Amino acid sequence: MKKAATVTGKALGLMIVILVALFFVAVAWPQRSAPLPDASQNRLISNIHIIDVERGETSQLTNLRIRDGVIAAIDPNLAPVEGERVTEGAGGYLVPGFWDMHVHTFQSSPQMHLPLWVANGVTSVRDLMDCPEEEDSLIACVEDKRRWNNESAEGRLAAPHLVETGSYYLENPDMTPAEAVARVRLYKKRGLDAIKVYNRLRPDSYFAAADEAQSRGLRLVGHLPKAVSLPEAIEAGQISFEHARVLPRHCFDRVEAWRKGELDDLSDTALTELFVTGYDPARCDEAIAALASAEAWIVPTHTTREEDARATDPDFIDDPRLAYLDPLSRWAYNDDLSGTRDRYPGERGKRALNADFDHGLHLTSQAHDGGVGILVGTDTVIGGFRYHDEMAHLIRAGLTTAEVLRAATIDAARYVGLEDATGSVTVGKRADLVLLSDNPLQNIDNTRTIRAVFQNGRLYDRERLDDMLAFVRGQARAPHNWAKLLWGFARTSVRSDL
Repeated sequence: MKKAATVTGKALGLMIVILVALFFVAVAWPQRSAPLPDASQNRLISNIHIIDVERGETSQLTNLRIRDGVIAAIDPNLAPVEGERVTEGAGGYLVPGFWDMHVHTFQSSPQMHLPLWVANGVTSVRDLMDCPEEEDSLIACVEDKRRWNNESAEGRLAAPHLVETGSYYLENPDMTPAEAVARVRLYKKRGLDAIKVYNRLRPDSYFAAADEAQSRGLRLVGHLPKAVSLPEAIEAGQISFEHARVLPRHCFDRVEAWRKGELDDLSDTALTELFVTGYDPARCDEAIAALASAEAWIVPTHTTREEDARATDPDFIDDPRLAYLDPLSRWAYNDDLSGTRDRYPGERGKRALNADFDHGLHLTSQAHDGGVGILVGTDTVIGGFRYHDEMAHLIRAGLTTAEVLRAATIDAARYVGLEDATGSVTVGKRADLVLLSDNPLQNIDNTRTIRAVFQNGRLYDRERLDDMLAFVRGQARAPHNWAKLLWGFARTSVRSDL
């Protein structure tokens, strides 16, 4: 009996050793690269209608020439020169590449996320979370992003341009003003572009961070901390406000009581109902005027509020696009939905979330009409696919197709100060372009009819785009990527108290 137990124990031990060895073999397994574009940065695109995103107009059929990755000429009389590559537009519609202004990147992004953005016509992204430390095993750090930008510019990586990197968020309610200033200085030294503030940061630390960021030429972006009022944040210089929660909360007639914690005993459902029913139009008008005067921006990410509102919808829970997610990301996505269902139980919770979603859309429209800049961002794990969903949400909010296209392109370029170099189909600008089958000015859903994407003038034709989608789907199922993600998750320095 003892001998049998000993043999069984040895076999179990050997099995564990083999499994551990296999795990680390998978961790060390070399990564594949996503399909790359055609190498040429010189090309003629013929027989296309150009969408003027600034005027909201469609051109007559014309031709466009790219030289060294830059739009060199637009003229219906352009003819191919000897040896020039030609892309036949066949009457399609050429728009600037789209900009997703709220994303997060990870060490796995070259395999899992960057190709999905490009395949969906997103050629520029704004990354709003860097690493808390110099390096990280899970989150992509600023040095990773610089490398990706260089490789993409050289045609060696399928990836959008990363146009702004925000810091790891300042959130710890125990953070002192001196610690906040030290964090800002550290992030400036690393070469970040913006300081991201978050929900629980206390007022004195928020204002210290804001002053330090301003003195060092860093944008102040992110959430609106609960203890800081919207007028105070505008006065402090916060230039962008993320998600469709900032206005519903500020425009609430009992917002001061909420900020002081006097409503903390209410359930999430009851409080969300109050944010909607307690809407104060005069208070909202005043805030929107202040945001417009300060030239601040809102990135509403209505996709995130849709995830709340549809947390019980079977079609949403089983969205077929989740096939592009690795198991860890899919678990995190389902865990978020499950948490929402727990916090907003039953039909009452569902009604509250749907009303909150609709209220957020209404206030985005109100802010836009009041002169506040609106940008298109997603903050979701389903990458570029949900970008087109977000544009559709902005249409539902009341923006026109022309206004949505402007927000998705030239306005985003203006936000980062690159409007002279990119963001529209204009001679002299970088050739980041999307060729569509159908006119997006007629229906915003036509942004999904992608025939080709040009990144720095290099062509991803439809075949390459399909290959990229198949690549990501395969990587999501690859066991070695699961092992890498688990190993990265186990060693990450990311935590919520910085």
